[in-house]
Amino acid sequence: MTQKITIQERMRNKALNALDEVELQIDTLMEDGKSSFSMYKYLNKLEYSAKVVAFMQGFTHDIKYEIVNEEGCEQLDEAYNFLTKASKARIIKKLDEIESDIERYVLEYKPVRKVRIKTPQQLVRKLPFLERYKSYTSVDPVEIPRAKMLFTYNTSSKKLTKFEGHLSVKGSRIIGYDICEEKTLTDEKLLDRLYKGGNIIAKNFLDEIPRSKLKDGNDLLTKNTLLIKVIR
Repeated sequence: MTQKITIQERMRNKALNALDEVELQIDTLMEDGKSSFSMYKYLNKLEYSAKVVAFMQGFTHDIKYEIVNEEGCEQLDEAYNFLTKASKARIIKKLDEIESDIERYVLEYKPVRKVRIKTPQQLVRKLPFLERYKSYTSVDPVEIPRAKMLFTYNTSSKKLTKFEGHLSVKGSRIIGYDICEEKTLTDEKLLDRLYKGGNIIAKNFLDEIPRSKLKDGNDLLTKNTLLIKVIR
C-alpha cells in the first residue's frame, strides 16, 4: 500500500526541486569565480508561497561550512584547494546573499489574489428591468457593460435618465458613470423619437424635453425601468 504524501512533504519536495537551479548557479560561481544570479529575483519568478520557500532556509549552510572549514579538515582543504582565499570570500558572500534573499522573500511574501473577471452576462444577472412597455422593448442588458451611454425610462415615475461614462453594472445599480442626470418625460411621442433615433439625437435628447428641470439621476434600476438605448 502506497503511503500518502503529506502537504508538508509536498511543499518540501517542491522547494528542493527548485533548489536544483540554485545548486547549478553555485557550481558556476565556483568555476568562474563570479555570478550575477539573484536568489530574490529567482524566487519572485517562481511565485512560490512563503511556506514552500521556508523549506529552502539553511540550504547553503553545509556548503559554507565546508568552504570555511574551521576545524581544519584535510579532506575539505583538498576538496576546495582549487579556490583562492579571495574566491572563497566571494563565494561565502554570495551564499550569505542567497540566505538573506530567502529570508527576505519569506518575510515580504503576500499572496496575490487573482481577480475574476466577470462576463457581461454575470454582471447583469441580478439587474431588474422592464422587458416590454407598450410598443417598446428593452435593449439587451448585456450591452451595458463597457457602454459609453445608456438611457433608461421609469414607466412609473416617468423619469428619463441618461448615463455617460465607462458603464457597468453592480447588482441593481449602474456604475462607472461620470454623468447621471434625468428629466421627467410624460410625452411618450418624444420617447419614440429617442427609441427610434440615432446616436446624434440621443446625445442631445435631454435638451429636447420641455418644461422639466434637469436633475441628478438615480442609478438604481427597478422592475419598472425600461432600457431605451445603449451607445457603445
